[in-house]
Amino acid sequence: MPHVGAAPLMRIACWSMLVLGGVYAVTLIPGIGPAGYDTAIDWWLNMAVDALVIAVLALRTVADRRDRAAWLVMTAGLVAAFAASTTYFAHYQHLDPIPSPSWADAGWLAFYLLLGVGLFLRLRDRARRLPFSLSLDGLIASLTVAALAETYLPGARVPLGEEDITTLTTAYPVADLLLLALAVAALVVLGAGAGRSWWLLCASFVVFFVTDTYYAYLVAADRYVGGEPVDVGWLIARVLLALAAVASLRSAESRSVDLEGLTVLVLPGVCGLAVLALLFDAIPPEADQFASVAALCAGVLMIGRTALTFRELRTLTRLRERALSERLVEAQDDERARIAADVHDDSIQACAAVDLRLSSLRNRLRDRAPEELPAVEAALDAIHGASGRLRHLLFELETPVLDASLAEGLRDASAQVFDESDVVWSVEERGGAPLPQQVRVSAYRIAREALVNVRKHARARTVTVTIDATDRGVAVHVVDDGVGVGSTTATPSGRRHSGVVGMRDRALASGGRWRSRPGPDGVGTEVSFFLPVPGAAPGGGRAGAGGSAGEQRPEEVRRAGHADHELPTHASAQHHGEVAAAPLEQVAGAPRGDQARPGGGVRLS
Repeated sequence: MPHVGAAPLMRIACWSMLVLGGVYAVTLIPGIGPAGYDTAIDWWLNMAVDALVIAVLALRTVADRRDRAAWLVMTAGLVAAFAASTTYFAHYQHLDPIPSPSWADAGWLAFYLLLGVGLFLRLRDRARRLPFSLSLDGLIASLTVAALAETYLPGARVPLGEEDITTLTTAYPVADLLLLALAVAALVVLGAGAGRSWWLLCASFVVFFVTDTYYAYLVAADRYVGGEPVDVGWLIARVLLALAAVASLRSAESRSVDLEGLTVLVLPGVCGLAVLALLFDAIPPEADQFASVAALCAGVLMIGRTALTFRELRTLTRLRERALSERLVEAQDDERARIAADVHDDSIQACAAVDLRLSSLRNRLRDRAPEELPAVEAALDAIHGASGRLRHLLFELETPVLDASLAEGLRDASAQVFDESDVVWSVEERGGAPLPQQVRVSAYRIAREALVNVRKHARARTVTVTIDATDRGVAVHVVDDGVGVGSTTATPSGRRHSGVVGMRDRALASGGRWRSRPGPDGVGTEVSFFLPVPGAAPGGGRAGAGGSAGEQRPEEVRRAGHADHELPTHASAQHHGEVAAAPLEQVAGAPRGDQARPGGGVRLS
């Protein structure tokens, strides 16, 4: 939260900076201020404005913790520049000749370095995910800017020969261009949500670049004198930095954005075109080798960036498809829950009421009109059949794992599916890591469909369900000793059973894998699937580098399984499938919040 006491001090420092900066700017107008360097104006007044700019940025770090590290680093950069200016005016300007490089140059270069780090930290704080390609773009932009400056800026040549001697004066425009390239790149990738502070930072670096370029030209011509109008450029650039710090306090400046889409490709695209132009046409023959070397390195990196772009686009496409599939599955589950609630609260209760009335009518007619009893009995049988079908439908629609574990839900499902059958079933749990609701629901529906297929088609005597839940995801195996894969996956017409297709599609929609194969020793069928926890890392932890658990290959799903003889015997439940049928009134009268599981007696034919 914003610091209450720092905001008023920040406003006072900002207004004081603007007033003193305006006075200093007026003194630099020819004919108003003294000609040449004046200690009282060009030293004390100028440094007072610099101190107020530093105070504004320092108070910004106290006033609001958002982007605090970034503004603290940029404040350190201004302090380095302040120390460099103090050293220059107090010592180096009185020497003849003025040495270069010097400690003053070290402070000014540290200013650019720290500002660059601060910009990167600001961009990292705004972006939800900072891809590696963005760092590669920064390196490409730096090499491109260096090549452009070497080619087009007067006096900015970087000699590679040992006999050549250069000063660091010509390095400042190149450093300004690098900062400007980074700020413009941030504007491009952040888009409309960048905020006013980024525009002010870009304006500051533009002014720095123009001023430093003109300064380098004056120094090369031996015409620079302190206290001239060129100094107003540095004043404006520093004031813009302070105003950017003030603008960053706005709430919109901290809104997170996703670095994706075509805007991310603007910077490398522009740099690639500039590099091609430099390599094939723009570099004059008399230019130094440095421009060619920098442009060539940028071109090589552009090739790698292109390959990385295609990989990121494929990953982004897969993620969006998965997100869309997950939303569709969630919408389907919500619709199931709505229909189940309607069936429970309306249809089943209506059938229960009709059943009560018909039972009462049957009792009255038994003595008064016994010839009418067959018709009433037929109506009662129809109502009982409709109630059974509704209970079956409710069983198909309900999702007990919303409030229970996956193992408990599958035990209930097994009891319902194999009721009134001779199938011996067991649900065994290995690994008890908690699973998100979305994963539990999908795993429950896939495994329950596999159990229904066993009951309908496999003619099995035993069924074993194994659950292996970890932080990475859940692997489920349904193994029976029935007639085998060929008979359970195809209908008499030769088409694959719709339940098999539904299981596979649901697993894929959840980012996992599904397969069906013969059981141990070729007996029966084994249906296995793996559903990843969203954001889980392949190594077993959450959200890490190296991919997503949803990108499992089929052989990895096989490795995640366990052979039948390896299954642990602990945490198992084994039953013969005998569940007492619940009366119709009990099912109809259950409270809605319980969403009671239907009683037995449901035929899955």
